[in-house]
Amino acid sequence: MIWLAIVALLIAAATAWYLARPLSRTLVTDDRERRHQLQQLRDRLLVQLNELDVEEGDRNIDPTVLTSERERLEAELAAVLRELEAPKEKKKKKKAVTESRRGWVVALVLFGVVLPLTAAGLYALYQRPILAYLTNPQAPADAAVPPMVMEMVGRLEKRLSEQPDDAAGWFRLARAYAVMGRAEEANAAYARAYKLTPDDPQVVAEYAAFLYDGDPQNTSGQVFGLFSRLHELDPENRDALWFLGFASYKKADRKKALGYWERLLKALPADSQEAEHLRMIVARTRGEMTKK
Repeated sequence: MIWLAIVALLIAAATAWYLARPLSRTLVTDDRERRHQLQQLRDRLLVQLNELDVEEGDRNIDPTVLTSERERLEAELAAVLRELEAPKEKKKKKKAVTESRRGWVVALVLFGVVLPLTAAGLYALYQRPILAYLTNPQAPADAAVPPMVMEMVGRLEKRLSEQPDDAAGWFRLARAYAVMGRAEEANAAYARAYKLTPDDPQVVAEYAAFLYDGDPQNTSGQVFGLFSRLHELDPENRDALWFLGFASYKKADRKKALGYWERLLKALPADSQEAEHLRMIVARTRGEMTKK
């Protein structure tokens, strides 16, 4: 049996070496490719919006169709810009890439020796709960969620039933539900966390983003109230400035939209692509005001 363990270690070491070679390139490549795709999508949406303006001026399109198509394009553009404007971790990623280049040899040794032993230990540790889960057809579960995750969520649900005033617990549970695709339960958990801590910018921001991502066409009602509250708590919050500007634009209040977006422009790096394209949107909005 010893020689089998040695062979397993050698195979694991060889696999780790093979996988470690492109490690230093993967992080940067994936991030750049995603941003490049988002930038291309953003450019296409801006071109389509400009084409709509031309068709509107030439009166070659039905006003109802024009309004519907413009709202759809603007909603998609808002989602793209929000993702592009999300806090960036470029410095951390660069540091991680540099460290991976220096430390992949150490990782090779660790994975080659520790991985098989860790796998065996985890198997022994979790064998009983997994088998119990598989042999209990009555247990509720999501086929895409590992049993251990379901167990952790279950423990958190039980604790919150005993400690319903734990705002941080409701916040974590809301995040877990959102990841699991349980939107209604996530909404309810976010609502509980917000009710307990209405002055916490992080809770308000995530709750507002969750509602907006679930229905990007809706810029009124509760989602508007949450982003307004976020703006009160953090007047320079970029998501709040963008959303409130977009909501004002949809209400045909171009002047108010410009107020939010011009404030957002000041918060963005002047030479960033996000600022460049927001300047285009601001210029187009000003042009619409001039036509009137």
